[in-house]
Amino acid sequence: MQHSSLEYVRHILDETEYLASQSKDLDKERFLKDDTLKRAFVRSVEIIGEASKKISGELKDRYPAIEWRSILHQQMSELLAKENR
Repeated sequence: MQHSSLEYVRHILDETEYLASQSKDLDKERFLKDDTLKRAFVRSVEIIGEASKKISGELKDRYPAIEWRSILHQQMSELLAKENR
């Protein structure tokens, strides 16, 4: 089943909201001790990266202010920054 670009954007938003809510008040020690949470974060980043690659060129062209290629990079950077606190 082929998803629409709008569905992929929704996946990105859902996972971003999840990461933001789960990382609020989360410290490095707790994050590093919680294998389930670490796996969940990695999976969310994977979903964001895959979804951003599948958004149509037409939609990306319509919103050139969004740096589509850097979405995954930003997510990984934030995750790693959180881990290194």
